[in-house]
Amino acid sequence: MNRIAAISFAVAAGLSVTGTAFAQSTDKDGQWYVGPRLGAFGTDSDRVAIDNNQLRTFKGGPDSAFYGVEGGFQFTPEWGARVYYDYLRGDLEFADSASGRVYGVDVLYNFTDNVYGSLGLNNTELGDVSNRFLRVGAGYTEQLTNNLNLFVEAAVQQDDSNLTEWMVMTGLRYYFGSSAAAPAPAPVVETTTADSDGDGVTDDKDLCPNTQPTFKVDANGCVMYRNETITHELMINFAFDSDDVPASEKPEIKDTADFMRDNPQLDIRIEGHADSTGPAQYNQGLSERRAKSVGDSLIQDFGIEQERVSTVGYGEDRPLVPNDSKENRAKNRRIEAKMSVTNEVPVKKDN
Repeated sequence: MNRIAAISFAVAAGLSVTGTAFAQSTDKDGQWYVGPRLGAFGTDSDRVAIDNNQLRTFKGGPDSAFYGVEGGFQFTPEWGARVYYDYLRGDLEFADSASGRVYGVDVLYNFTDNVYGSLGLNNTELGDVSNRFLRVGAGYTEQLTNNLNLFVEAAVQQDDSNLTEWMVMTGLRYYFGSSAAAPAPAPVVETTTADSDGDGVTDDKDLCPNTQPTFKVDANGCVMYRNETITHELMINFAFDSDDVPASEKPEIKDTADFMRDNPQLDIRIEGHADSTGPAQYNQGLSERRAKSVGDSLIQDFGIEQERVSTVGYGEDRPLVPNDSKENRAKNRRIEAKMSVTNEVPVKKDN
């Protein structure tokens, strides 16, 4: 949390120096409040979600929206605290969307009657992937009636894996009640033995509610994951003295393009080869042209970005089988490519 931690330290230092000198009086101290909120949420481009048991990425930027509710208490004219719960929905890249939820707690400091800062922790779950964040924000509030305030707020958050995300929102706060001279006692939270999502972890201990019943969960009720490696291989044979891609091999190239779209972090290196018929220098050029023909098809026919495709030719130097028969020479007139990716996939329960 290097960047957010630095911001948090600066905010805390500023508050300690500022003290009460910069905070103006409010008439809300000693009161509870509750109200709705909604806004836009910007995901980190490195955030992933689980969709049909595959990792998906988000479009990035302001690709998500949320709405929720918050409740809080104003301890003094300067200091207050709140808890909140938001329902979140974001757009995935190459897929529809993913939903989730955010819940957390903030400490609030009023710099003036209208301007405040916030610092807190939250758990952001989006697309069945949960992360814990430190969030720093600033807001502006305007009193509409004696009990009703309108506010707007912006914040940035970061977790220990350097996911950095932002949000802007607006909402209402309805103030009611007041406290005595002594601070009000903390509300009593009743424990429960209910297990609403049926994952074997009771609701009072479940940090990841509404998990799918087909997945294994840990002691906190969150989905467990394992690494799964997927390998994709491409091999195409060519006619004698030809670098034209056979029409029958186009489906194989399309499958490779689909694999690359599903795994945008991967690039491909296409290796061209020739048999030993003819001069070695000519075969070198032929192998390079064969690799380039397949690379061009990925780019031009199936829309793969040019910077993700590279080609190389090895001439007759790397035969697949000895060049001692017509059949073997046909096998050596080829291109090859191999890609592997390791994904985190949820662990399913044993049947």
